[in-house]
Amino acid sequence: MAKRPRSLSHSLFATLLAFALSAVLAVAAALVSIAYHGQEVRSEEALVAQARQCAEALDGRTASQRIALLAEQIPGPVRFTLVDDRGSVAYDSRNRDSAWENHSDRPEVLQAEEGGEGVLMRHSDTLGRDTLYVAERLSDGWVVRVSEERMSLAAFLGSMAVPLGVMLAFALLAAVVLSRLLTLRIMKPLDDLDPGNPLAADAYGEMQPLLGRIDQQQRQLRRQNEELKQAEGMRREFSANVSHEMKTPLQVISGSAEMIAEGLVAPQDTREFGRRIYQEAQRLRALINDVLTLSRLDEAPAGGEGAPVDLLETARRTCERLEPLAAEKGIALSLSGGGAVVPGSEPLIEQAVANLVQNAIRYTGEGGRVAVEVSLAQGPQGPQGIVKVRDTGMGIAPEDLQKVFERFYRGEKSRSKETGGTGLGLAIVKHAALHHGGDVSVESEPGRGSEFTLRLPADRL
Repeated sequence: MAKRPRSLSHSLFATLLAFALSAVLAVAAALVSIAYHGQEVRSEEALVAQARQCAEALDGRTASQRIALLAEQIPGPVRFTLVDDRGSVAYDSRNRDSAWENHSDRPEVLQAEEGGEGVLMRHSDTLGRDTLYVAERLSDGWVVRVSEERMSLAAFLGSMAVPLGVMLAFALLAAVVLSRLLTLRIMKPLDDLDPGNPLAADAYGEMQPLLGRIDQQQRQLRRQNEELKQAEGMRREFSANVSHEMKTPLQVISGSAEMIAEGLVAPQDTREFGRRIYQEAQRLRALINDVLTLSRLDEAPAGGEGAPVDLLETARRTCERLEPLAAEKGIALSLSGGGAVVPGSEPLIEQAVANLVQNAIRYTGEGGRVAVEVSLAQGPQGPQGIVKVRDTGMGIAPEDLQKVFERFYRGEKSRSKETGGTGLGLAIVKHAALHHGGDVSVESEPGRGSEFTLRLPADRL
């Protein structure tokens, strides 16, 4: 069974309520204790003053006068006791006819005999109550003692039970209401948070780092979702383009083979149909190879493998391999430049250079020129190996400059069958450059040729 998550508002309310009740009880206990102590102090001071006045009135009188004077006192809460110089009780206002034990050992009497005055709160075994005693020594050694029963703290609280109960009930109600209001006030910035836009709410400053992190993650997730949507769209478009590009050669191959198989081709035309089947098969093979190359580049992590690649030697091998194609079209192919070594995948870099050179030959007319230049230059991020491929071909329209590196894009669609190619060559160049941490760019004018520049970082060697 899943554990129910804790509620912050309930926890906060319980904490505030417990704190408020504890504070109320502590304050009430302190006030009661202060009131009780204050009353005791005032009562003690009053009893001491009364005992001193009584001693002044009795001092200098005979024993009978003292007893008569004390007997005239109106019975009340104050008790008067007269003790002679031997400790015997000569008079007690509470029990006048009773026989009393000797009081010479009573603590308050001993204090009075020694210091003239004794004040003591003690439990009276005779009366069974807490009593405050004040004893004053007379000049002839007699002691007059004034005592008064005192209310204990428990009795004091008992006498205030009703007002205390009412006060605590109101305090409890106030604590509940205030705790609820405080909880709502504290929780309001949290309740106002918009999960979709966490930084829009007026949240606590302590929460800003967390909300900033949540907002950053949400923006990152939205960006990733957009990228996934774009990638999915590109994948679908790529799949549709691949299907479309494969359909034409497959139809030619299938149609030509069917006509030969049905005997609909004259013997003298069989060789031409075979040549057509072979060309379309080669075209289909090139398309499949380019698609596989792009798939590997899409899945491979960025960054070269780190093996040193000599760009000049790579360009030389490429030009030697494509020289027959250039000669067949009457195009002058040249190579120049110096040594430039970059880290990366030699087959992939060679394919990128070959695609640039082959693309230049394909779109350059008879009598044109294709020049390949290799160099090492300082770039914004460090040294770069550079391969430039210039041609004197038809050029590229300004609106097409940013599209030539897209998959299956051809600027001259009407000449696509004439020039050949799969429409993936420049896309492979772009992804190969990105794979190695470089880039590729193009400058061109219609009718004046094009210049493609491949840049690869050389500072990781």
